[in-house]
Amino acid sequence: MSRFSFISHPVIQLHDFIPGIMPGIEKLVTVHYDPAQSIILGMLTEKKNKSYTTRSLDINEILPSLTRLMDDKNPYSWYNRQNLPFEVETRGMNPTLNIFSELQNIVLLIRVPDSKKEMNDLIFLYLNENPSNFGVTNSINPLTTDNKSIIAFLLNNTIRSYIRMQQNDMEALKKNNKRTKHIIQQADQLKDQINRTADNYGESLVKLCQHLVQEYAANTGRKITLTPSALTKIKSFQGDIRELETIVHEAIAYAEGLMIDESEHIEVSEWHIVTEHLPGLEESHGKEAEPQEDKYSRTVMLLDKLENAALVVKNKRLKMTGTNVGAACEVPISAPAISDALFNHKSKIKSLITMHPHKWDILKKEFRPVQNILKK
Repeated sequence: MSRFSFISHPVIQLHDFIPGIMPGIEKLVTVHYDPAQSIILGMLTEKKNKSYTTRSLDINEILPSLTRLMDDKNPYSWYNRQNLPFEVETRGMNPTLNIFSELQNIVLLIRVPDSKKEMNDLIFLYLNENPSNFGVTNSINPLTTDNKSIIAFLLNNTIRSYIRMQQNDMEALKKNNKRTKHIIQQADQLKDQINRTADNYGESLVKLCQHLVQEYAANTGRKITLTPSALTKIKSFQGDIRELETIVHEAIAYAEGLMIDESEHIEVSEWHIVTEHLPGLEESHGKEAEPQEDKYSRTVMLLDKLENAALVVKNKRLKMTGTNVGAACEVPISAPAISDALFNHKSKIKSLITMHPHKWDILKKEFRPVQNILKK
């Protein structure tokens, strides 16, 4: 899997970067402080058989000498190999640094402040004495002092800019990651809220259906219950709530039709409940299915009309009787007419008040004809 180049320490990334901008460089040695491990690490990249290999470097033997170089404040320094405090020597699998060995090529040391700005990371560039590292292949003249000043200035600024860019990219990634985590946390919280709302809504559907079952049982004298699986299916119902009464009644009728003994306890299970529209069901119902959407509309209009009239009676401080409520309607009606209308709509009135517990408060609390329906 691909990953950002700046995930690794920027000094480590120089082992890929430097050979790309200076083809033919003989060797690159870096010494840097690793904050993740709280230790100083060394790495070596050298050219062998026209390709570069990179390995870790054992610097324990000369760490005091390197520490002095890391404390130096000069941004860069030139060294002859004889003046360096080490030479890279390979013994077995792990290369090591040995003190005061014979060296040949010139070496440019660039110091870059570490992430804590407490000491410098070291980058040793082993260059040829002629300009061949910089694309001048025909020149055999050694580098002059002016050449070295220009080279050191350019390489120092190039490496510092590269490291600064890597550090900036890392900081940007950290900020973006922090923001992304915050967004994910907000999304998780919103998801929890939605789930809680769905659970509460599902519980309301279960209570409504249990009320419908109890009402049906009271009217038929049969013992009817909903199984746990049926309650689970009702709780996850996503359709129009106005269809639930029909769905529950059809489920009861289906379960009842499978019973041979009429006195037997009716258990409505999940498979009795059909919440989706069956193929051909609408065609078989014909026009009878069309008014299903408005089955409660007349009852709602009746309750709203009586509630408004009851409010007028209450504001006038009159007695809450059928005669006074009927007289307060926009089109006055008699008390017997109100009683007949309520009797004809009693089943739907119970369902509506269960579905809308916060509506028609005056009728529920003060108008006796409605109270009598709810008590029954």
